[in-house]
Amino acid sequence: MCLSQLLLLASAAAQQTPPAAELLLQSTIHADDLAKADPGGWWNDLAEFNDSLDPDGGADEVTSITAHVFGKPDNAPAEVATSLQLYTKASAAAAAFDDDAADDTRDDGAIVDGPKVGDESRYLYQAANGEHEGSTALRFRLGKYVARIEVGGTAASMTREQLAALGRLVLGRLRQLDNGKLAVPALPALAHDLPPADSIFDRVLGTATPSSEALSWIWSKQVSALVVSRRLRMLLKEGAGNEQPVLRRYGLAESPADIADIVVMPFRAAQEASGFLSEVRREDARRAAIAREEGGVEVAPPIPDVAPAYRADIRVGRYVAEVTCVAPFAPTSSVCAAAVKDLATRAKKSLPQD
Repeated sequence: MCLSQLLLLASAAAQQTPPAAELLLQSTIHADDLAKADPGGWWNDLAEFNDSLDPDGGADEVTSITAHVFGKPDNAPAEVATSLQLYTKASAAAAAFDDDAADDTRDDGAIVDGPKVGDESRYLYQAANGEHEGSTALRFRLGKYVARIEVGGTAASMTREQLAALGRLVLGRLRQLDNGKLAVPALPALAHDLPPADSIFDRVLGTATPSSEALSWIWSKQVSALVVSRRLRMLLKEGAGNEQPVLRRYGLAESPADIADIVVMPFRAAQEASGFLSEVRREDARRAAIAREEGGVEVAPPIPDVAPAYRADIRVGRYVAEVTCVAPFAPTSSVCAAAVKDLATRAKKSLPQD
């Protein structure tokens, strides 16, 4: 085989290589995007790197991600969620777009008119009622990609024209991705200290940098819902300085339906990290099993109808790590208990000791 033929084969292989999950995440709506139009309070929650775990994605789904951006107020935050699915070919994406119509109308009300986005699109609207806070959504397809942008809470009043503008922003980034021109911001140095994949955590599904507010969610017994703790937000702001948390998601070799997440938050000093965990233990019933002494790892089991994940919260010097394990699209396996303890123990060894 001549050199020119080898180069052609290499080029074709490169074109068939699916984009990294981090590139899909970069194609979504971010807090900075929303702050340009509506300043004040937007922040990026933990990204969901879902690989091809969703059975509704079908056999031709390569990978998928969901990114959540939240805003004020803390007790019922505005939300803009972007979900992206990559398929093996455009025809598979088109079939998935059509198949999603029934689920869309079941979950988000009626299909309504709106500006076209991408190759095909549809808008959905559901008014607020006693069981639903109200939402507006846009689903569109571009080639091999199917995207969905949903807005809820106080953001549900967004017009379809405004939603279309967000859709075109995602559309432009997907085109940049296909052209090899979409850049992913560099991760903090702390990402290099996260445990790598191995025989137990057999693959890294994605690594990202959320906002520090992502660690301020608590389960409120008063309203029986997740809310943002103002106290935790203050401790994060005062104790972390300008450093950013890092998230990594892993697949489990023994239980492919389950995923494990680790989120590491750096504080200025060990005292601030310890104070944050003490407040977490006081405010959030889901995380009451935090080890009282640095060095221990206690795993909290799932709480029915409240928290489906196994979890552990640990401190390593000035770092706080939250480790969870759950099956996003199936019942969570008991394998997760050992996985959480294992990943937390590895983090204790890999994280800086300063």
